[in-house]
Amino acid sequence: MAGQPMKRRLLADIEKSGGIEKLIERIADGETMTAIAKDYNVSRRMLSHTLNKNPETKALLEYAKRERSHAYAEQALDIVDRVEASPNEITKAREQANIRRWLAGCENPENYGQKQNAVTINVGDLHLDALTKKPIHAKTIEKK
Repeated sequence: MAGQPMKRRLLADIEKSGGIEKLIERIADGETMTAIAKDYNVSRRMLSHTLNKNPETKALLEYAKRERSHAYAEQALDIVDRVEASPNEITKAREQANIRRWLAGCENPENYGQKQNAVTINVGDLHLDALTKKPIHAKTIEKK
């Protein structure tokens, strides 16, 4: 790491501010990577790259993101609960809640993603099924 002074400084700053555990806690509580990177005076990309480089830290980061999805869902509920009755406030709150719901779904699709029912249609089977059925003729209809 001799040629990586910014990375050394970032890791030292992370340790000074409570270590990786504290940083992971901030992410899990809903703080954005951009805001955290700004506190360390690095780019979001630099912070993300540094955290994802180490497999242990990467696993902690994934855990924090899943936890952050719960924080986003709670934030959405808080926003909707405190909204005032004016139409502008309702529209703004709805949009803020929808964005947090979307973010929660992106980071934790098992819990917050949209459930989609898969439908499989095999056109070949439908065609064969149609060919094997007896056609209804006009005479058959008249006899009934």
